[in-house]
Amino acid sequence: MRNRIIGMAVVGIATLGAAGGVAAASGSSAAAGGSRLDDGKELLAEATITEQQAITAAQGAAKGDLNEVDLEQYSGRLVFNVDVGSHDVKVDAGSGQVLAVSQDD
Repeated sequence: MRNRIIGMAVVGIATLGAAGGVAAASGSSAAAGGSRLDDGKELLAEATITEQQAITAAQGAAKGDLNEVDLEQYSGRLVFNVDVGSHDVKVDAGSGQVLAVSQDD
């Protein structure tokens, strides 16, 4: 009985570990503590919102897989340009407001 309980515990732990790996692989690396920021790292200190907040706002405006994130100037504003699915979503780096959603080239 004791061996069976230990075996079940090991399987449970392995399952949790595998599920966590799948969640991390399918989700944003930013959500897992990493960063998707590609261009504009030198501007990060000027942003008021976090990269993850920009990603959350962008995913509310467009559906699809999360790709890269850039920090850049757009119409005189600092924005996170978040690639979500086939869309570029521009999120104001100061307010978190979605400024534009366009089809990705």
